[in-house]
Amino acid sequence: MDATTIIGGTPLGRIVVPRGVPDGFALFYTTLDYPGQITEAITDVAREQFGVECALYTCVQVHGTNVVAAPAHADCDALWTDRKHGALGIKVADCLPVTMIDPRRSVIANVHSGWRGAAQGITGATLATLARDSAFDPRDALAWLGPSIRVCCFEVGEEVVEQFPGRYVDRNRGRKAHIDLVAMTAGVLRDAGVADEHIIDTGLCTRCNGSIFHSFRRDGSGGRNLAIVAQ
Repeated sequence: MDATTIIGGTPLGRIVVPRGVPDGFALFYTTLDYPGQITEAITDVAREQFGVECALYTCVQVHGTNVVAAPAHADCDALWTDRKHGALGIKVADCLPVTMIDPRRSVIANVHSGWRGAAQGITGATLATLARDSAFDPRDALAWLGPSIRVCCFEVGEEVVEQFPGRYVDRNRGRKAHIDLVAMTAGVLRDAGVADEHIIDTGLCTRCNGSIFHSFRRDGSGGRNLAIVAQ
């Protein structure tokens, strides 16, 4: 966990904070499932741990490629904003949270990338939207690959395999193929101009780390982890 720090005693219990978060921004992941209404708890953590006062924006996630500028409300799987005092929240339970910050231009984005969204190009769609609708510059941006199911545990059937480039399919881990969504997403970010050294992988597998995260693959239905970015 060299790329992260675990902080306890927050209004959300333990949170995971990745390295490299620039001053004036907040980025953290909740651990295990948090029941009930959590808006106030999330904004409290942003203020108390990062000094960021913010309002929380979320969306109804549909495993698609719709990208929306907060605070507009729509079904989507990626949110972005260039407004100060905004927080973007997405829910994950093995899916990959992809977070981007352009600190020079105060643009943030949060992406819910499960295998369906990844196969349809959700991260690329987000980058294209940012290029079209904001001042976001990938050359100055930082990107984080959050806690998610990793290639070690992401066993899939052939109907999923056929939707991914072969270089991201690992057939050396057991009876079924495994997919490396993290490597695929890092490649999309690099191709868009994000520097290698600015792509920060938390290295955390939700299925492996049962004492920290909820995992749909491990625990069954119900439960979510949260990825929050704010400025």
